[in-house]
Amino acid sequence: MSAASLQRHLEPLGCGLARLFVLDTGSVRWAGRNRPLPAHQGQRRLSSILHPAMLLGPLTEQHWSNEGVALFYQATTAAAKHHAFIEARRNAHSEVCFPYPPLGPHAEEFICPPDFWECDDARAAQLNIDEAHFRERCVAVLRERLKPGALIHDPACSTGELIAHLAQALPRCLCLGSDLSVSMVRYAAQRHAGLPVRFRQADAARERPACDALILRFLNAEVVTRHDADTLLRTLLGSLKPGGVALVFGHTPVLPAVRWVAQTLGITLEACIAARPGQLELFQFYQLTRPSA
Repeated sequence: MSAASLQRHLEPLGCGLARLFVLDTGSVRWAGRNRPLPAHQGQRRLSSILHPAMLLGPLTEQHWSNEGVALFYQATTAAAKHHAFIEARRNAHSEVCFPYPPLGPHAEEFICPPDFWECDDARAAQLNIDEAHFRERCVAVLRERLKPGALIHDPACSTGELIAHLAQALPRCLCLGSDLSVSMVRYAAQRHAGLPVRFRQADAARERPACDALILRFLNAEVVTRHDADTLLRTLLGSLKPGGVALVFGHTPVLPAVRWVAQTLGITLEACIAARPGQLELFQFYQLTRPSA
């Protein structure tokens, strides 16, 4: 690429910062910008699934200022963007990172207010939408890893849809869903009554039963701060039994530096991304395993 092909994208300070991502294919770091999905119930939302067209180009620099974040990148072709996704799928060390959390009006990390987690059918529909790829990926991983009687714990189970899906798909496993929100737990227990899953109200940072599989889908932008997400990841990984697996993902960007945390704790990081079968796409999906010995 020549110097004349250098491009610049400026993202103003605010919630839009969470749209910026970096794809590391192992050979090249790419700048990217997520695109919103069609509005649902009047609200615009970002997809957790990334596509090649969202790439801007090979990243050269990132600058932060009072104006916002400027990404400098090399202009490229659609074919090169497609190849980047193919390369990322083939490389076990590829990773998608979202460097910047959404910011509120005073440049603080934006977090959903407590009343956002008061659950009814409308809120449940909003939280459950576009989650099928996560459910199916969890089943695919855990079906190959867990033995009968294994405990799967979802410590922020929200509406209970995901842990209930796992209970149906993996009937020989024990499934536990917990959440800090009393409203969420009540809704989940009522909606999934009769299924082989237990729900309880609990603080994930304090009540951590030893488990064989850990579903972490709340260490994300708009849910907690990056500092709290990092602390919670370190704390919750301590509940994994030897040989246990943790899956980290979510509707919004994963906040902790998962690779760094895994290294400091002696946890094996097996994968950072995933995709639906037959699709040229990527989504964050960290798979970690505690060594057996």
